[in-house]
Amino acid sequence: MQSFSGLVENIVKSLVNIIEGLFINLNLGWMVNNWVTYVLVAIIIAVIFSLFLNKIIIVVIRTWLSKLSPNFGKELVDKKVFIPIGWAFPILIFEAGLGKYSPDEGVIARFSAALLILVCVFSLARFLSALSEILKRNRVFAKTPIQSYMQLIKLIIYIFGVIIAICVISNTSPWTIVSGLGALTAIILLVFKDTILGLVASIQVFGSDTIREGDWVTIPSLDIDGDCIEVGLHTVTVRSWDNALITFPSAKLLEHPFKNWRGMQESGGRRIKRSIYIDQDSVGFVDPTLRDNLNKITFLKEHFKFKDKEISDYNKSFGEENINHRKLTNIGVFRAYLLSYLKNNNNINQDLTMMVRQLEPSNDGIPLEIYAFTITTDWVEYESVQSDIFDHLLAIIKIFNLKLVQHPSGHDIKNLSKSLK
Repeated sequence: MQSFSGLVENIVKSLVNIIEGLFINLNLGWMVNNWVTYVLVAIIIAVIFSLFLNKIIIVVIRTWLSKLSPNFGKELVDKKVFIPIGWAFPILIFEAGLGKYSPDEGVIARFSAALLILVCVFSLARFLSALSEILKRNRVFAKTPIQSYMQLIKLIIYIFGVIIAICVISNTSPWTIVSGLGALTAIILLVFKDTILGLVASIQVFGSDTIREGDWVTIPSLDIDGDCIEVGLHTVTVRSWDNALITFPSAKLLEHPFKNWRGMQESGGRRIKRSIYIDQDSVGFVDPTLRDNLNKITFLKEHFKFKDKEISDYNKSFGEENINHRKLTNIGVFRAYLLSYLKNNNNINQDLTMMVRQLEPSNDGIPLEIYAFTITTDWVEYESVQSDIFDHLLAIIKIFNLKLVQHPSGHDIKNLSKSLK
């Protein structure tokens, strides 16, 4: 280092001597031995050396790293880790070239050291960003909010880097400033309140594994519904279904209840839970004519075979033509048909809960609910499967002599008025 400093200092002196001779010949002798001259020459030398080092040496290092480890080297290059290191060269060369020519002994050295510290801080922060991207692709850290913790480490590095740089410039001990921060604890807590809350929230969320990047989350109180694309130290970013990016503080995850659809996605099926409302006046026993029509339906053959035997065995204990005799109802047969239809549907997950149930009647009719799971969790495919099922349901319900409840529309009232006339 001493030989390098001496070389640079000698180059600066030689250039200064040349400039002094030029100034004397131009009758500008008043600028000779001016400290500004040495500064300008030192800056010129620093720029020349910096261009040489950044354009050749740094490029060679980046190329070598890219070949050595494509993923790691590419991230280092993309995050521009070596650019701050390139800033260090002109600082070192400027200090070496200026040498003993300084307005105050040690000032240039202290400022140079402080700048080098800041350069190291920036370079280390970018290195941590590159490391974060690499770890996120690793299976071990795939489910870990590694970016949150890297942001915390970078924040600590920035704080201590600035403190050390100030101490170097002022030529004081770092412990003096650190001890003085104790009196400013309340102010620091106020300034970094969101950071502290975000850190606590991210730790709790990660510890309980309630949300990960890639999860579909719904927060009704914040009107948020979409895929989580980033869980950061301060904020969480969600991409909604219209591709808008929604960012909110991490602490909100602890303040507001939210729904995570990860369980649905991991189960391999998405739930169908929808009802139709049947007119109560259309419900009745299956008469011979309706039975003949329903016997043609393949999905009902096993149901009729089982129910006929069950009802026959039950009715034997009551004799003939008794009011307590059991009979098939059109709504009961319709429920059996729908369940058989679901069991024979290749788009329905047969390993998960499946049923067709009748809910409590209301003024709107008798709710008949389909409860099943599709084999896909994709939104578009799920909606297509659900629509196909209910398209078929609505079209075939007339065969069972059942009617759906539908509130009168303007068209119905118009037809009624015509009939009254």
